[in-house]
Amino acid sequence: METMNDLATLWKADLQSQDRSAGTIKKYTQAVLHFLAWYKQKQGRPLTLQDITPITLISYRNEIHLEQRRSIPTINLRISALRSWCAWLTKERHLNIDPSSNFKLVSGAPASQREGLTNAQINALLRAAQSSRAPDRNYAIVQILLQTGIRLAECASLAYGDITFGERSGLLQVRASKGNKFRSVPLNASAREALAKYVGPKLGIEKPSIKTVSAAWPKGAEALKPIWASQRAGTLTVSAMGQMIANLVDATDGLVPQETTARTLRHTFARNYLAQYQDDVVGLATLLGHKSIDTTRIYSAPSTMLLSVRLEQLHINAYT
Repeated sequence: METMNDLATLWKADLQSQDRSAGTIKKYTQAVLHFLAWYKQKQGRPLTLQDITPITLISYRNEIHLEQRRSIPTINLRISALRSWCAWLTKERHLNIDPSSNFKLVSGAPASQREGLTNAQINALLRAAQSSRAPDRNYAIVQILLQTGIRLAECASLAYGDITFGERSGLLQVRASKGNKFRSVPLNASAREALAKYVGPKLGIEKPSIKTVSAAWPKGAEALKPIWASQRAGTLTVSAMGQMIANLVDATDGLVPQETTARTLRHTFARNYLAQYQDDVVGLATLLGHKSIDTTRIYSAPSTMLLSVRLEQLHINAYT
């Protein structure tokens, strides 16, 4: 008889047959396994098909939201995974009725997670990168994330051939995008300078600059090689890159919020873009790879810091 873990494995194979991205498949599978482990820990026995009810799903969502205090993006990812799994179980006739049909996402997002970093915090993080064990590489990674807003997995998968590196302009092709959709993101001077300093020595350039590196940028078979290398000359993985950012945050001695991740850098890029180009939500959506403009509009809402300044300047603040 098939166990719930067996069914999760079969569902994973179905996701792969749909050509879902490797990142989505991994996260969805982990979410379902987490749900199974949660139920066993709570009930003292493994979950069965009969136990997958709306009440069970809602209880799980409420616990990870209120008691475990998971971030809203994490909670909603797990909810989406369980919806997908339940829909598959229903389609394959393991369940008669989909128990997740009214299983709602958690609305809203903590302001601190979508406001990004201040200029002082950005500088502190970049200083930490310059003082780290692999300063040129780590500085380049942080700058790429800050200057383009791409996701961590998208950054980790970059090869030389994904970048058009010029003296006066640059372009980054995101191939490992969410939903397997390609998009192009321009590289500004800050990103190109950081890349030149990191890539230059690999190309045998002693004093690298944007000009010298652009002339020697790898082509042909060399262009297939990944850009980011580990200290053991292997490819830097997504998890290793995420851990590197966590280490940099720790190295700032509290100057950068402890919860800062690559997602925070993505939010920082988005906030800064809209601060300068207030009406260009469509352009920002294109850069971030959002399918819906509504997803991007969240960055047009005033930040808590800005609202705080406005309230201090409010005329009624004169009454004491």
